[in-house]
Amino acid sequence: MISFQIYNYFLLQQLKKTSVEFFNSIEVDREFLDENDDSFYNILSKLKLIQKNNNNNNFEISNKLYKEIINSKGLGNIYISSISAHASYTLVNASYSENTSSFLDSISYYIENIDDNLENYYSIKKELKYLLVVTELDLSGIDYKNNTKVNDLYNEIYNSDLISSSIKERVKKIHEFHLFK
Repeated sequence: MISFQIYNYFLLQQLKKTSVEFFNSIEVDREFLDENDDSFYNILSKLKLIQKNNNNNNFEISNKLYKEIINSKGLGNIYISSISAHASYTLVNASYSENTSSFLDSISYYIENIDDNLENYYSIKKELKYLLVVTELDLSGIDYKNNTKVNDLYNEIYNSDLISSSIKERVKKIHEFHLFK
């Protein structure tokens, strides 16, 4: 019993120390990463680093960090889905801003990591699948209007009772833009 209390005491002291180090690193804008650590603070630090790299258009580095987080041990499905969705939206934007198709495989990887069983992410996953196809078409210079894959996805989203109205509206605007451009 005493050994268990001692163990808990030292564990709590280490957690406090890690917490202080993490928040101090944020204040002085320095990195707080341990490559072999999947702790909460290390993941927060990676997210902060992703934000910094995204702001500086260093999407290759962000992509690597997103994958490290997704592959962390013990991370719940909701967190994996949330981070995967964020990574997907970020890399769709990066694909357009850098006019590159180099992120498309990563976007597909992130979309597949969004859990189908999470009701709140169903609409997001469908929208991201649509955006991925639209991005592929745009970057390849392929005609949108006559592409059955993109039109099937659009119809699936627009006619679904499970897709949120805000996502339907966004997809509709993208669809109309491509039809009338």
